Order: sequence, then C-alpha cells, then structure tokens
Amino acid sequence: MIKAVLLDLDHTLINTDVSFVPEYMRMVDTYFDELWHYPKLSRILAKVIGGATGPRGVEQTNSGVAVRLIAEATGKTIDEIVDAFSDFYADLYPTLQNCIEHIEPAAALIEFFRSQSLAVVIATNPLYPAEAIRLRLQWGGLPDKLDTYALVTTGDNMHFAKPDPSYYAEIVARVGVEPDETLMVGDSLENDILPAAEVGLNTFYIYHEGNDFPPQADGIGTLHDLYTRLTRENWLESVKPRPLKPEAIEPELRGNIGALFGMLSDVKPHQWDQHPDPDEWSIRQAVCHLLESEQAVQRPRLKRILAEDNPFLVVPHPPPGPQDAVSCDDDGLHAAQRFAHERIETIEWLRTLRPDDWQRPARHSIFGLTTLLEMAHFTAQHDRLHLNQICQTLGKCE
Repeated sequence: MIKAVLLDLDHTLINTDVSFVPEYMRMVDTYFDELWHYPKLSRILAKVIGGATGPRGVEQTNSGVAVRLIAEATGKTIDEIVDAFSDFYADLYPTLQNCIEHIEPAAALIEFFRSQSLAVVIATNPLYPAEAIRLRLQWGGLPDKLDTYALVTTGDNMHFAKPDPSYYAEIVARVGVEPDETLMVGDSLENDILPAAEVGLNTFYIYHEGNDFPPQADGIGTLHDLYTRLTRENWLESVKPRPLKPEAIEPELRGNIGALFGMLSDVKPHQWDQHPDPDEWSIRQAVCHLLESEQAVQRPRLKRILAEDNPFLVVPHPPPGPQDAVSCDDDGLHAAQRFAHERIETIEWLRTLRPDDWQRPARHSIFGLTTLLEMAHFTAQHDRLHLNQICQTLGKCE
C-alpha cells in the first residue's frame, strides 16, 4: 500500500528552461566577483555536486559541504558565506522567474495526493537552499509553503544528493514509511527512476518526447497520464512491491544515518531526555539503543548467519524497553556519531560478501525461515522504527 509520494520538481512538476542553470552560474560569478573579488565561484559550486554524492561522512548536510568547500577556496568565514548567499537568493535569484513555466496538472496532482492522506515530498535534487526551492514552487503555480509537504528536500536538510540511492533511503526514513510503501515520480532515468528502484521504491517515469521507455519503471507517461490513471483508474492499487535485492541494503543503512542526523539537528537541549509517554524511548535512549544494538545484535547476528550453518536466532522476550535503558553517553550527538562509526563498520563488512552469501539461511524465533539478506533489511527496518519514534517525539511526523 502506497503511503508516500515523492515528486521531482524540474521537468516533472515545472518546466525549467535550459538557460536556467547557465544563467544562475553566471549570476553567481558576477555577484561574488564584485563582492569578494573571487572570479568563477561557480567552479566551486560544481564541486559541491561531487562532494554531496561522493564518499564522505554523512553527518554534514549538503549545504554544509558547500560552505566548507567555499570557505577553503575563498578564506571567508561561515557567517560571511551564509550572509552573502542569503542576500544573493533574496536580491538576484528572483530574476530567474522567467525561466520557469507551469505544467498542468501539477497543482491538481499534489492536491489529489494530499486528499488521499498520502505524505507528499518534493524530492528535488537538494543542492539549493530552502528559499530557492520555495521560489521555484511559487513560480510554477504550486503550493509554496514548505510545511504543506511532509518534506521538501533542500541543501539544508539532506545529507545525500541524486543519483545516490541513499538520498531516497534518507527521505523514506525521514517521512516514516518503508521503501515499498513509496512512489517516486520523476523525469530522469539516471537521477530518479533507477536509484529509487534500487533502494526498493516504486516508480513512475514522466515521459518526454524522444526519451527511452525504461523497463525498470512501474508506470510510464506524461504528468497528465499519471493524473488520469490515479483519478479514473485508481492506479496506485495496482502497484506491487519490488523484490528485495542486496543492492538495496547499503543505501538503506547509509540513508538511515543521514535521516538520524537530520532529525537530531532539531533537538533542543531539554528534549533529549523527554519521554512522549512513560513506555516510549527518550531521544537519547533511542540513539543509545541504536548504538548498542549495532554493536551487540545487528552486526553480530549477520556475521553469525555467514559463519554458521542455518543458525537459530533468538530474540529476547519481551524486547528491551525504555525502562531497561541505561544512558550510553552524556552527549546525544556524540552517541549518534559513535553509532555512525559502528554502522560504517557494518557496511564495510557487508561489502566483503559474495553474491551467494546473501542467501545464507537462518531460523528466526519470530520470523521463521529467513536469510542474511532479509535480516540485513530488518536492520534497516529496526533503524526506521526508532527514527520514527524520534520524529514523533519532536512532533515532526504526521
């Protein structure tokens, strides 16, 4: 059952003229040459894409990567960079409005999804700040209040970028759904359809004349075709979950780390030890539980399936609750960093597996017959369970 819909922005919900990016880069170069006497700052921005999609620590947002690269190149402070770009987006960026055109029935499609109580995400490549994306929504005749949506991916709140499949895994975890409960709608095979499908999302490919028809997509057509199928044929009911594949595991596990740090960026000091209910974890306890589970349960269990012949995996009953938790760290963010370190160790171990290793069998005291692949996916689901608890505690989930 589909619970969330991810919508690409450019060339999916709005038409963006081919002159948009070159003109944007020209304006950046002119503005910062005059302000800082630094020519061709656009070259640094081009490096941001590689910095956001290549191997790196995932604790830093995409905007954080951009600011770091600009600071290294220009010698400017973080405050100077942030203030300068805020002025640029307030004063100059709006002149790009004539590069954006409406697409019908984009606004009606968003309203339809919201009327069906689906979580709607604007899944645009998160290389711009929130204000730049809000303006493009406005210029395209779409709801531009960002809290209209379950999430709008921006450089300020995301830790991955397209075409990294971890970008989609991070969104899923932030919204509080599973990959097979999610539909991605986009016009790019490379950026939207293939990476979303890799991590287990269902997909609808927005077809433009001259494009190929990808067999990987669950649906193909124009935006109007999608709207017609949804409103007249109840197309979402026909979408079937994708089979679980080993390629999905690493992006899921990495994306969940990004989602965790995205949520923790909103935590105020007094919120770390609040319990939404006496029987619910506090945020600090949830982070510590993720850390301790990775060390003592998740990775050891996967290693045991590889090392033993059809092992029997026993789950404590009842499972540990908040009343059993002991704080692992006085600093919640430090605990999260320790978890990220442990998770990377798990991922590096998973990279050593051979194709046949993923199908190693095991017996689980609750799930019955299972495989290493299914239990690795369960590790990602376990993450999302506790990420959703954190989200609920912060009041950020529907």
